Amino acid sequence: MKIVSRYIVRSIMRTALITLFICVMLVLAVELFSLMNSIVNNSVPFSQIIRLSVLGLPEYLMMVVSVSFLFASTFFLSQLSANNELIILFNTGMSYGKIARKVIILGLIVTVFFFIFSETVMIDARLEHDRLNDELFGLSGTADSRNITLTDPEDSYVIHASRYSEESQTIHAVTLIETSGEGIKRRLTADRAEYLPDKGYWRFYMARLWEAEGSTLKTSFSEIHDDPLVTIEPRLFRNYSNDVTTMERSDAINYLRRLEKLDKASWYVSATDFWQRLFSPFSILILMIISVSMNYRFKKNVFLFSIILSLCTAVVYYVSVMVFTISSSQGVTEPYMSVLAPVLIISVLSLIERAIGGARG
Repeated sequence: MKIVSRYIVRSIMRTALITLFICVMLVLAVELFSLMNSIVNNSVPFSQIIRLSVLGLPEYLMMVVSVSFLFASTFFLSQLSANNELIILFNTGMSYGKIARKVIILGLIVTVFFFIFSETVMIDARLEHDRLNDELFGLSGTADSRNITLTDPEDSYVIHASRYSEESQTIHAVTLIETSGEGIKRRLTADRAEYLPDKGYWRFYMARLWEAEGSTLKTSFSEIHDDPLVTIEPRLFRNYSNDVTTMERSDAINYLRRLEKLDKASWYVSATDFWQRLFSPFSILILMIISVSMNYRFKKNVFLFSIILSLCTAVVYYVSVMVFTISSSQGVTEPYMSVLAPVLIISVLSLIERAIGGARG
């Protein structure tokens, strides 16, 4: 059985890696071709073009890895059927279910690997790729923001700033309102505040403080006021704070909790993007499960029919993803449906196809 397991893994991985290499090179070629005019006009050095290409490889890899493993598993199972290798395996006492389980286990291992890869290497490379792309082609941008209002996950306070400076991690013209079950507990205004990364909270300058103590209102003033209550991360004040696809997961979750209470329409868009980010690597496992649930009746032109079958399966899956991503972003369906509904659709279609194929056989 170990020999069979090694054979399955080696066959699928060899085909998948070759397919990955070809697809990534095609995507890279298309990307460079689309940038050709900008490269020539800006006289970009060849070394920088190479660097830009290398930084883009992780994202291109994640774009094509699902289809590559779908084709690899489909081609392998087609070869087993076309070359009558299944009959030999059945004669040894191995069922199709055992073969399918080995393919699915391989898909699970690959999925876990690419999930870790996408959450670490790909995000860092994507951020650096975007920064270098802006630098090379003369695009300008800023992470500074204006008129930002945020609340903490426990709804214990609301903070408003007229402007956030990314370079110094400073907010200006700040108003902080702390609430309790009885109403407003404290109000603080300050000319500016800066984040203290070593302490994890904000320091307010020229702070004016109003505190309710029973029926009386206590006022005070201090040039420097440290407030351990305010632990909101500086990145949440940035212009691109809604880009949950590149945030740390914990920051993205906290951001979505705040956004759901402040702006439901924007929450649907960001939450859908976050679900897509988390579950996009799992499309590898999903499509490999679909591949083992299909019938492989063709004996000739195995390579051609494997490509056609893989493309048809991928088209149905990704069109479903596109449709439900749009509907979830618009609030028609819940954000999690953007990843759940395509799986259900492609699973039902594969079961129908297998049932029809079995009846004809």
